[in-house]
Amino acid sequence: MAHAGGVTRADDPVLVTTAAKSRRQEQRERERRYLITMGIRIVCFILAIVLFGVGLRWVAAFAVAASLVLPWIAVVAANAGPRPNFEQPSLFRRTPQKQLPPAEDRRH
Repeated sequence: MAHAGGVTRADDPVLVTTAAKSRRQEQRERERRYLITMGIRIVCFILAIVLFGVGLRWVAAFAVAASLVLPWIAVVAANAGPRPNFEQPSLFRRTPQKQLPPAEDRRH
């Protein structure tokens, strides 16, 4: 059986651990990153209002700046594509089959 990476035998195992994530799973992870970043933006915005009311204007300015920059960061992070997987997959290693020792010559 031949495949894009070269020639292989039909009884060679297919390594599923090296397969990429499904498109749906990748999309869910991107949406999750986006929603977390936008949640942090909402917290920064509310924090800016509270801190401005308390009188900590310079800290409120940082919170406002963060709430203005985070939407751009969220979009860039969501559109960045899949993250590379640096883990080494646990590959299947076939153990050699046990064989009988070669027959001895019984003629003396």
